[in-house]
Amino acid sequence: MRSIRYVSITIIMALCAAPASAVTWYVHPGGAGDALTIQGGVNLAASGDIVLVASGTYTGAGNVNVNFGGKAIAVTSESGAYFTVIDCQNTAQGFIFENGETSSSVLDGFTIRNGSGVKGGAIYCDEVSVTIRHNILINNYASTSGGAIHAKKGAALIYNNTLDGNNSPVGGGISFQGPSSPQVYQNIICNSAAGGAFSCAGSFGGLVACNDVYANTGGNTICAGGNGTNFSLDPLFCGIPGSGNFFLQQTSPCAPAFSPCAQPIGALDVQCQVTATSPVSWGKVKNLYR
Repeated sequence: MRSIRYVSITIIMALCAAPASAVTWYVHPGGAGDALTIQGGVNLAASGDIVLVASGTYTGAGNVNVNFGGKAIAVTSESGAYFTVIDCQNTAQGFIFENGETSSSVLDGFTIRNGSGVKGGAIYCDEVSVTIRHNILINNYASTSGGAIHAKKGAALIYNNTLDGNNSPVGGGISFQGPSSPQVYQNIICNSAAGGAFSCAGSFGGLVACNDVYANTGGNTICAGGNGTNFSLDPLFCGIPGSGNFFLQQTSPCAPAFSPCAQPIGALDVQCQVTATSPVSWGKVKNLYR
């Protein structure tokens, strides 16, 4: 009996020590989920959990200035950045990371637009190493630095994002304040209204590689020391400027088949083809309908 008792106690202790399974918390503004707002979903989550956000446009309290609170969670969209929009309405930032978040804190698959802040119009990072991927950051503004993203110190992992039309006096796209060692790769950073693509203040020991840095007012300069295969070519989006359609044309230099590093660049993939055309007279067009 003694041996059986010891075995039972050992099994119970092992079960108690086993980590709990990750939980997925569903955010749906219509009430069909666990939370009505993104911050509400974050508040429910524990480290290791996933906050899954339904498609739609999110505004107002609980959907802007979202703070992970140091949790190692993934906040991700259910249907991707094109269908999941956070509109800050020029009054707030999208996400604020300031509680020691690591690369296990993940922001994945959102459009963040019309953000406004002193530093980091869409996303502000202060001494953290978060993962920011597959997001579209458009028309965000920072009055000091980092039109879309500002990262002070830390080692943020920023990849496969599309930044378009952001604005700041310094670093219209992204600003880094050192010492910092981020990994920034396979992003499209284009059409910044001011401040250039990047700003790097202080010691910079990170990697900036395989980014398309194009048509940024103030310049397309890469951070010193950010060695990698970066280039400056029209990304050839499917939509016209202002449409919000940042899918890529088939022959885009950001498509894997044509990019210098043979990798997908930006938040969205190829969704439209280039159609060959030839001259035709108006008479031939009318004949088609006779």
